[in-house]
Amino acid sequence: MTKSNLLNLKNIALILLLTISISCSTNDVIDSSVDESTLQESTDLTELHAKASCDTSFPNLGPGSPQSCSDVSSPNNKGTLDCRTSESYGGYDNISGGWGRYKIIGGTIRYNNTKTRVERFFNNLSRSPNKETVLTGRFRIYDLSDGNTCIIQSHAGGIIKKGVEALKKNSSAQFLLYARKVTEKGVDKIRLETHVTTNPYTPSGGGRTITNFKTINYGQEYTFRYETGYNSSNTAFSKIKVGGTEKHIVHNHTTERVYTRYGAYGTSDTGDKTAHIQFKDINHCRD
Repeated sequence: MTKSNLLNLKNIALILLLTISISCSTNDVIDSSVDESTLQESTDLTELHAKASCDTSFPNLGPGSPQSCSDVSSPNNKGTLDCRTSESYGGYDNISGGWGRYKIIGGTIRYNNTKTRVERFFNNLSRSPNKETVLTGRFRIYDLSDGNTCIIQSHAGGIIKKGVEALKKNSSAQFLLYARKVTEKGVDKIRLETHVTTNPYTPSGGGRTITNFKTINYGQEYTFRYETGYNSSNTAFSKIKVGGTEKHIVHNHTTERVYTRYGAYGTSDTGDKTAHIQFKDINHCRD
């Protein structure tokens, strides 16, 4: 073989190698099975963790909170466990794949005037302009009762500093994401609703506005992001995102502090009384 023929063979081999390399790289980047909302969530999380402080310590459970179960020694999910449900069905468990399982059953029992709950919660955020907490993770729902069940909520605490019922003491949640069972075209589905306190709960009572948010499937995994805190005007706000659906709320009242809870809270007291929710990859960060 001549030197020129050998050089030509080397050039051909180099071209083939480059073609294969480019083809493989393209296949690695373009994957039609990837959920774009999940990719966006991952980007958001990276940016959030770079600029925020994520919680590594959690509050003690306050007095007057009867517990029906204890937390596991190394829970997959972050936050302080608040467990109030029947011992015959319910509590928190770690399960495979890094998931945490929350199961509750309804009935006539009330726990300090609240319905059954197995939730986790975090330390307060004190009111200050442009300060917020962000709860992120994934969830899936396997069972709902004949009532509805709250899976994410924020509690506004202290004196109402401005807005509706200013100077009165607030005593309830300001935002809740509820799930309830529905049937659409003969198929069992889950309807997510936002419950927003528009008449603050003070000694004189209170009330909420309920809005349909998103319909989802049983057993399917969804990314979520819940932000709450105070905007540049020092007014309370909430922002909820599940998959690609997002809603931003500027609250009509602003209190001294706020904190977030997630898990399973509330079911029907009769009929079908059980609910089962799972969470994983939970982070709670402050910006």
